[in-house]
Amino acid sequence: MKFLLQTTIAAALLTGCATPEPTAIPTPGTPIWAAAEAGNRDVVLRHLVAGTEVDTRDERYGASSLHWAAWCGHPDIVELILAAEANVNAINFDGETPLDCATNFSQNEIAAILRKNGGKTADELKAGAAKK
Repeated sequence: MKFLLQTTIAAALLTGCATPEPTAIPTPGTPIWAAAEAGNRDVVLRHLVAGTEVDTRDERYGASSLHWAAWCGHPDIVELILAAEANVNAINFDGETPLDCATNFSQNEIAAILRKNGGKTADELKAGAAKK
């Protein structure tokens, strides 16, 4: 699935180029999480094609690209990151999952997308772990 996604993304990015060099796709200077925060789909796509780890986190909050896209209300970026097999239940330094971030900021559409893809709140994860 991830290979298919990367192939599709690479084809979309390289369409119209006279002499594309698939092995020469540079990693953008903007971190993937910052591109997700800004809603910059093109930069997120370029990162994924270049092989950037989708769950890369920022140093200040320990938030992944999925956390940032959820916080900032970018459902298209959330879906893209999930398609790249991001950890839907990653925990940031504040103990929050992307679903916590979406619900805390009233991002209901994103919360529904995360739930559909197995997203849980930190409390739900703790309750599930306690049952084991």
